[in-house]
Order: sequence, then C-alpha cells, then structure tokens
Amino acid sequence: MQALWMLMACLCFGTMGLMVKLAGSHVSLGEIVLFRGAVPVIGITVWAVIQGLSLKSPVAMLHLKRNIAGIIAMWCGFYATTQLPLATATTLMYTSPLFIALILWLWFGQSRNWLEQLAIAIGFGGVIAVLQPVIASDQLSTALIGLGAGAVSAIAYLQLKSLGQAKEAEWRTVLYFAGTATVTSLVYLLGFGEFTVFKTAGYEWQLLWLLALGVFGGAGNLALTRSFGSGSTWLSAALQYCTILVSTFYGITVLGDIPTNTTWIGVLLIITCGGISSYATHRRKLNNY
Repeated sequence: MQALWMLMACLCFGTMGLMVKLAGSHVSLGEIVLFRGAVPVIGITVWAVIQGLSLKSPVAMLHLKRNIAGIIAMWCGFYATTQLPLATATTLMYTSPLFIALILWLWFGQSRNWLEQLAIAIGFGGVIAVLQPVIASDQLSTALIGLGAGAVSAIAYLQLKSLGQAKEAEWRTVLYFAGTATVTSLVYLLGFGEFTVFKTAGYEWQLLWLLALGVFGGAGNLALTRSFGSGSTWLSAALQYCTILVSTFYGITVLGDIPTNTTWIGVLLIITCGGISSYATHRRKLNNY
C-alpha cells in the first residue's frame, strides 16, 4: 500500500507540473501559486470542519520553519517549470537528496561512507549533464533557479522529519503549507497587480488548468505524506523519482519536448543518485539499531 501511495503521488505531481506548464504560457506565476495553495486550503478546511477536527496546530513553529523553505522552493520550482522543458525542470527540482547528503555532511558533521560519497559524485555528474543543453540555449540562470528549488527543498524535507516526530496530522501539514502558498501569492498579486486569468481569450481552459494543478498538487502532497508515514522511508524516497519519468512522458507526448541525449544521461544519473542515497540512508538507520 505504501508503494501505491507514492506512485499516486508521482502521478499527481507529474500531472501538476504539466498543468503548471500549460497555464504558465497564459497567466502569471502568482496566479499559479495562488491556485496551488487555495484549492487544497478550501478542500481540506471544509473536510476538517465536517469531521469536527481542529485546524489549530500544537506545533505551529515547526510548520513555520518548514513552510519558509518549502514556499521558496515552490516559487523557484514553478518559475523554472514555466520556462524550461518539463523534464529538465522536474529533474533539477528532484536533486534534493543530493543536497540533503551535503547538508548532513557539511553542516551536521555526519560522516559519509563510500556508498554515500558515490551517490554525491553521481548526482553532481547528473546535474552537469542536465545543464549542458540548458547552457547551450542561454537559459542557465533559469536552470540555476530550478536547481535552487532542489537545494531549498532539502531543507524543507529535513523539517518534515521534525513534524513527523511531533506526530502532527498529515492533513494539517498539507493545509498549513497550502495556506502559506495562498498568503504569499496574494501578497505578490496585490503588490504587482498581475491577476489576468479572466482577462484573456480562452480563460475557461486557463481556469481549468489552474484548478487542476491545485487539485493534483494537494492530492500529491497528501499521498506523499501518507507514503512516508506508512512504512519504509527508503522505499518512498526511491519511488518518488517516478515523477521525473511521468514528467518526461508528458513533455514528449503533450508538449513535444524531446530530451537531448545529455539530458537523458543526466536524468538517469540523478535518479541513480537518489536511489543510492535512499538506500545508504536506510542502511545507516539499520546499523544504528
């Protein structure tokens, strides 16, 4: 069941990325983030009220720490998705295990064994390979923003561990994050006045894409949280790379983006890095028992 939850999350996130890509050609980034946050907020709040559950969290400060990193990663990741080929943007955003390993190594002094060092080396090789065609198309700055999303996501994932240890409800974790996305997007839209979804021709499709990305994003978050909380962290972490494959499939079949040979190599190297990192973390935990 755990694997099924993660595969569902991958399908949801891959589909969300496609919706972001489609909507990004017509609406502003602020509107994309707004619908990504507001749709889950409304849905989860209504459900919680019907169930008689409290929206107040006993660990609000943990949410704040996690959401600051998470929301920065979301803005950077969505921007990269609107500007780069879908497979490239998704791959760069899924470099978080590489940065988690570096954070634990450089900042927390956690020693690296040969397997984890190999994963870091493979991950950097994958990043270089993915960046090669991007550099050739003069989109390096945008790609670095996407890579930054992966780096900041690593901080957010480490904070998620604290929320899990505090036994925070999964739905409330998703709700607070979606609420943060909603607030930041409203501040952005009010400051820059870029609410355009109803002002252009074909807004019905744009509205559909925005609603869909909110639904799939919220559902993906819930499935992701459920998967990580229902069994082996290693299995969930390894399976999450199926999102890259889903995004690549959408990019080819829907958007007509054919990855270059170096991009394919980079995708495979980064997936390998993630798989090795997840397995090495799993082995480390077993050895500590």
